[in-house]
Amino acid sequence: MAKKAEKVKDEEKKAAKKAEKAVEKAEKAAQKAEEPAAAAPAEKTEAAEAPKAEQSSVTAPVNPLERTVEVSVSQQALSAETEKRLKDYAKRARIDGFRRGHVPMNIVRSMYGQEAYGDALNQLVGQAVDKAVADGSYRLAGAPVVEPSKDMPTDGKSDLKFTARFEVLPEIEAPDFSAVSLKRYTCEVTDKEVTSTLDVMRKQRATYKEVDRASKKDDEITVDFEGKIDGKVFEGGSAKDFSFLLGSGQMLPEFDQAATGMSKGETKTFKLTFPEGYAKELAGKEAEFTVTVKKVAEPVLPALDDKFASEFGIKEGVDKLKKEVEENLKREVKSRLNARTKEGVFSALLDLAKFDLPQVMVEDEAKRITNEYRQNLASRGLDVSKIPFDPKNFTSQAQRRVRLGLIVSKLIADNKIQSTPEQVKAFAAEMASAYEKPEEVTAWYLKDENRYAELSAAVIENNLVDFVLGKSKTADEAIDFNTLMGRAA
Repeated sequence: MAKKAEKVKDEEKKAAKKAEKAVEKAEKAAQKAEEPAAAAPAEKTEAAEAPKAEQSSVTAPVNPLERTVEVSVSQQALSAETEKRLKDYAKRARIDGFRRGHVPMNIVRSMYGQEAYGDALNQLVGQAVDKAVADGSYRLAGAPVVEPSKDMPTDGKSDLKFTARFEVLPEIEAPDFSAVSLKRYTCEVTDKEVTSTLDVMRKQRATYKEVDRASKKDDEITVDFEGKIDGKVFEGGSAKDFSFLLGSGQMLPEFDQAATGMSKGETKTFKLTFPEGYAKELAGKEAEFTVTVKKVAEPVLPALDDKFASEFGIKEGVDKLKKEVEENLKREVKSRLNARTKEGVFSALLDLAKFDLPQVMVEDEAKRITNEYRQNLASRGLDVSKIPFDPKNFTSQAQRRVRLGLIVSKLIADNKIQSTPEQVKAFAAEMASAYEKPEEVTAWYLKDENRYAELSAAVIENNLVDFVLGKSKTADEAIDFNTLMGRAA
């Protein structure tokens, strides 16, 4: 969240400068005015007037955060700036037949006049918008959109007029946390949780032995099956010698349930309705499956011994493995508890944050989310070139991010919430503790400016959570280990 606050400040600084590009289309209208060849004489350049700016707010805007200012650029200032740029071109121009710096001005003007005029106009309009923003003490939410005014003069003598539209950041009132009830989540890691985790690790390395009995949960069964819809076999609905683990979620629940309790050689026919979120051609349709069990095999777990520990690269033996599992669990539990507590705090902040959102920030955030989604799909090997991505689909998520970013930035700034070098170093060490050589990883985090800034932002966010918890009615709440870890009880 701290990074978002910095971003808002950067946008404020850059907004007026970006406006220079926005006036490109204004040049065509302005070209009807006096051409650059009629610029003020060189000797009068220093005495030229500075660009003038005026401002006026729109009355009762539809968007409560939108503001409009009118700015103007004098012909004298424009001519002087154009002539100044032409002189710079003359010093640098390389034209056949002339020594550098000795090209006649009429040739320089004919070759670079249009470019010099456009650059001068961009600069002066940008300066005028910058001044209007500063004079109005506006806190920009995004870059202004600059357009020629409807009454743009074309007589070549009057000041050129432009309109700049932009959104400002909302006024945010500091929330009152005294009546807010929040929870700080806790979860204890005991020998039971360590043993349970070790059992999961053993199951992941299980071998399977064929048995002569009815199938049950955790068994690996091999089947032939055939599915029909309206009496016809459908594509992908049949297989031979297909193996899967019962109760693992590999198959739809109805299929899994039907296959449970079957023995080798047994055949069963049952009906199954594909869920709405399934493949488009099958979603919501009812199918009839015939399944024949060809083999039932039960899991054989490896012994929890030194050999098992060595499979994880731990040569010191099983006791060392248990110790590392315990440390990893405590680290993971702490991370998940912090995330859950933080989510509760941020949800409360969103409920308290009642203010208008700058649409430009929402639109920009929606585009960022769209790109994140596209890159995520591409990283999974999907061809995203044929998938339509509409940022409007992410508007709600973007609004949440922008609202949270603004309220968090407000709280951080108002309460001077910062990180200390000691906190950042401790945070880096905690993250590095999962690696084989934590000291080297900690140093790697801290020596790079960008990585340090990311750690500092995370620490500031954690400090903000503690700040809000300290101002609210906070109670501890214990969470079951399996619930926290997302495991079935």
